[in-house]
Parts: sequence; C-alpha cells; structure tokens
Amino acid sequence: MTQLSLYGSEPEMKKTALISDCGLYRYELTRVWQKGAPLLVTCMLNPSTADADIDDPTIRTLIHFGKVWGYGGLMVVNLFAFRSSSPVVMMAQTYPRGPKNEDAIATALGIARAQNTPMLAAWGANGAHHAGPRDLLGGQDWLCILAKKHTVDLVCLGLTKDGFPKHPMARGVHRIPRDQQPIPFQRAAEVSL
Repeated sequence: MTQLSLYGSEPEMKKTALISDCGLYRYELTRVWQKGAPLLVTCMLNPSTADADIDDPTIRTLIHFGKVWGYGGLMVVNLFAFRSSSPVVMMAQTYPRGPKNEDAIATALGIARAQNTPMLAAWGANGAHHAGPRDLLGGQDWLCILAKKHTVDLVCLGLTKDGFPKHPMARGVHRIPRDQQPIPFQRAAEVSL
C-alpha cells in the first residue's frame, strides 16, 4: 500500500522493534524503505519512545541521514537497552544494559560486517556510563572493543568537546547539519584498550 504525503508519494516503510516482554527494554529497532539495500546500523545511548509503530525525532533524523547517505533502511541498537526519554533515569537503573542487549549488539555488528558497512556511533556525552557493578568498562569502551572484534569500523556525526560521538539531536552550536557526512570515530585512548 502506498501512503500519500504533502510532498508526493512515498513507499510504505517496514517498521519493527524488539522490545522485552516487560516493556522495560528495547533491544533493536528497524526501519526499511528500500528492501535489499544496506541498513544504516547505528548504536546510540538508550532507547526513548520509538517502537514498531512510532518514530521519535531521533529516529526521524536517522532516517533522513540514512536516505541521504544511500542506505535502504536503519537498524538501531543501544549501549543500554532500558527505555526512557531521560538518560538520567536510565543511568539510575541497577542494570540498564538489559539481559539480551549484548546479543542484539552482536547481531547488529554482524549485519554491518556482512554488508561491509561501518556502524554509526551516536551515543553522545554519556557513553562512558557503566551498566552496573559487574560492568568493568563503560558503554563506549565496551562497544568499541566489540566492534574491533567484529572488524567493523565506527563512524560518527562529529565529536563532543570530550571526544564522544555526537547524538543526532545535539542542540545549539553542536547541532548536526542536515547535510553532515559520516566521519571516522576512534576513541582517543583506544590504543591502550
């Protein structure tokens, strides 16, 4: 079925989300607008309100970049799977990573590797947060090590003043231009990891 918009017609977008039975965690979200084309595999901080039916402003922004960069869809995973529109609330949780998040991230990295495409790192300034007492590395370090093991390069939309990959909805002087191209991301201390 084709839906009409004010700007002409667009093909229907296939939307999926993998959410825990309890509803507290979202492990994966996909949007496909061109079947068979590579997905823009993205890792952010934590999921907000987007689900299988609803796109939040961040997802709409990522869809824009995916289309501009020539991808046929979007796959989003997060350093922490706990669903909250507030990173402060997420970081207050005992184990915000979620029981199945490591598998979801490994799957996403496997898809990026199979496509021979990089993963977009877009978690913003809170990427160093630890997932709990068992978590020896912060989220960013943990993901960078996993990406290296999967031989997947990381790209970003720019860097925060502290060297974290910018979030797509960065505000003010840090706002991401709509024509931004991905740039390579490598942790400053990655050599010592």
